[in-house]
Amino acid sequence: MRLVCRVLRDVKPKRSILHPRIHIPSPCSQFCARNPQGHALLYSQGTRRFSTTLVTDTEDAGDLLLNELSDTPSTPENASRQQELDVSLVQQSKLFGRWRPLLTNPHRLAIESDFTRRGPAKEWRGRLLVDHFDHRGDFALWSCLLDYQTRVNGQLGALNVWRGLWGRKSLYDVDSPLAPMFWRVMLEAALNTDDEKTLESVWIYSEWMYDVHGVKWPQIYTTVMGHLLRNHKHQQALQWQLRLTPNFYPGPQDFADLVTEFATDKEQYRLSTLQTLYIVNPDHQLYDTLVPYLYNLGESRLAMKWRNTCVRYDDLPLAPVPARPFLRFLQGYFPSEFLHPEEIAATGDLNLEIEEPIQPDLSREFINRVHGNTFGISVKNYNDRLGAKWFASSWVSLNAAISTISALGIEKIGPLSLQSIALRENTSEGVLKRIAQLQEHGISVVDSNYFKTVLYLAELKDDELLRDLLESDLHPDVFDDLVLQTRLLESTVASSDWRTYRLLLVAKVVTLQQSPRKAANALVEVYFRQRDQQGLSRILADMQAMKVGIDHEKTSLIFESLESERQSTGLTSDALTFYLSVCQELTKMDVPVPRNRWRIILFGLIRGGKLDEVEKLCLELVNLFTRSHSARPGFVPMHLEDIPEAMKKRLSGVENLLGVYVPLDLPRTSALHPLRLLFDKKLMSTMIRVSFYTLLEPKGKTGPTIQTQRHQPQAFHCGRAVKFLGMLREQGLDVNAGTVARYVKQWLTTLYGNAILTKKASQRMRANNTLTLGEMKDLLDEAWGDELLPPLDELQREIAKRSGEASQKNSKYLIGRGRRPPSIRSVL
Repeated sequence: MRLVCRVLRDVKPKRSILHPRIHIPSPCSQFCARNPQGHALLYSQGTRRFSTTLVTDTEDAGDLLLNELSDTPSTPENASRQQELDVSLVQQSKLFGRWRPLLTNPHRLAIESDFTRRGPAKEWRGRLLVDHFDHRGDFALWSCLLDYQTRVNGQLGALNVWRGLWGRKSLYDVDSPLAPMFWRVMLEAALNTDDEKTLESVWIYSEWMYDVHGVKWPQIYTTVMGHLLRNHKHQQALQWQLRLTPNFYPGPQDFADLVTEFATDKEQYRLSTLQTLYIVNPDHQLYDTLVPYLYNLGESRLAMKWRNTCVRYDDLPLAPVPARPFLRFLQGYFPSEFLHPEEIAATGDLNLEIEEPIQPDLSREFINRVHGNTFGISVKNYNDRLGAKWFASSWVSLNAAISTISALGIEKIGPLSLQSIALRENTSEGVLKRIAQLQEHGISVVDSNYFKTVLYLAELKDDELLRDLLESDLHPDVFDDLVLQTRLLESTVASSDWRTYRLLLVAKVVTLQQSPRKAANALVEVYFRQRDQQGLSRILADMQAMKVGIDHEKTSLIFESLESERQSTGLTSDALTFYLSVCQELTKMDVPVPRNRWRIILFGLIRGGKLDEVEKLCLELVNLFTRSHSARPGFVPMHLEDIPEAMKKRLSGVENLLGVYVPLDLPRTSALHPLRLLFDKKLMSTMIRVSFYTLLEPKGKTGPTIQTQRHQPQAFHCGRAVKFLGMLREQGLDVNAGTVARYVKQWLTTLYGNAILTKKASQRMRANNTLTLGEMKDLLDEAWGDELLPPLDELQREIAKRSGEASQKNSKYLIGRGRRPPSIRSVL
């Protein structure tokens, strides 16, 4: 029989199939080869394709079929001896060597894979191929059988091959190109069965491989542990951790990757599974990997939990940069949290705990100026040409040159000095590192188009064009002269100097990229000064759509104008509407608005009686600080005015900084949470006071009444603020019931007490009130959603007590003003 070289697409039965124990005579083998379904075994419901391809030199590799061995497709990688989970799922038929013809003979495969001889091999008189002494340990033969069984019967077929292998113990090769797929399919089949003894047999076999032949079953630790954690089998995970760790522990990096994969699964923390695995692990090197990973996802609480666990076992940050943002966040929002000295070193604040008087920041340059003024020596400013020669000198290393300039107190260098530094590095990566090093020493580069062009090419990693720029004869000042650039472009075209022509074009591109931002920011300032709300909203919306950033100068202008206008003339209704619209547009652009500016707008709206707008804005702010959809998922942008001082220390020298990102899961009970600082006692008392002012309306208007159902705050009239604060409490805000009740009782004393009232507004409120104290209590309790006020008898006694105290206070006030307090009869 001559085999035809073809590609096997799929050999899963597509029609009714015969019982596996029915014998198919050998004369039908050719027919069966053309019709695989004629001999196929009964396949399980979970059958998955496991096809092999016959690849010739002229065959298109695009015809290869991926074997669907997992729920997620894997990406083929270069052949490698490293046993990874991401190994290629494509197996070429040439890897099967002399057994290639067997791949296209399903009848013979059905016989050879019937290890129990209860099916097609029942009538087979000869020995199976795997039982021949010459074929003992033949990995390609076993892979052929596994390929067939898995294609036909899925995981049940893989388990069938495993039972045949278990009794023979003839395989231990882990270096064959077929090995990664073979051992992986076997292990996955054992994991997905409900029989724990099958998995234990795999473990015993792997121990035999290691003990007798000194080889390890590929990826057995990570595959088994990953499966158990993924299915939340906590007890089994701990058991298998103890079983596999002695001989199959993969190392700290693979263990860190395993924990990182499941670190955000909340179910893992119900029984502290991951922490237990970490504790019993032979090494503890998880801090640098897991803590920054969780923090960058916005999971600061989990990061803190893991940080505490790691520190307890002396697992400390070895690389300071990844953990630095988290540690500074910890310093700022949790100042009582004790940091290990290694963590303090990672933050860059080595003198954090040294309590010394604050010394004035006197640079050496400033001291030199003072001494020069004293002794009549004129000031010598930084000379960019001399600085360029200093940085270009090969006698001094760049590290020493930068340190010397920093020690002299130089805070800025020119483009020529930058050119000398970049020429010595000569690579994009090196240039970026040196610029970062200058910033760390407090040295900046003078803003110029040359600097922007160098930075642009370095970030693009275009080393060739960057080298042309650095070695060109063009002076850096040329890049700031647009007229001269135009003339040079014409001359370079005429002289066919395409190298210079290309450099000038790149400089034009960089300049044009900066132009839209400058123009847009200029329009923002114009519209703002003209108080053109429509034009300003339109330009801000366009900037958001085009992803054009707004400058720090423009946002500072807006926020400072809001503050100064409030202090000088007060905010009118139109001004409030204008500033509210601007701040809302800035929020959409991920530009943080200072908390104090939000409070100015809120108090202005409250005093203006615009409670509908107040409630709408409050809900927007709650949504902003709890479910923000910012450019960085899991974080909310915060203005520099609103972050703790410990986080501001290293941000003072950063230019055009609008704010920082803070994790959304910051506990709302924290004293520094923005919502807690925003909705403080003063704001709550003002809202309650204004809601009771609704009783000042004429009696003809709708007042508080007894209704059967109320849903919106507006329906509660004088209890409107109480209802709204209750809604905020339901959303997780820390609104204290005792504080709300205390403010409410003050107004109930005004309405139902017999105290002398000195204000006409209070007298009108008492006169317009139509509800009894019991009805008012029911209204306010319903608004709060729970019992806010004490029982009626106790409430009456408390009101009477408060009334007496208020009467004495008001009488003293009237006497001090030269007025006679009214008698009780007059009051009644």
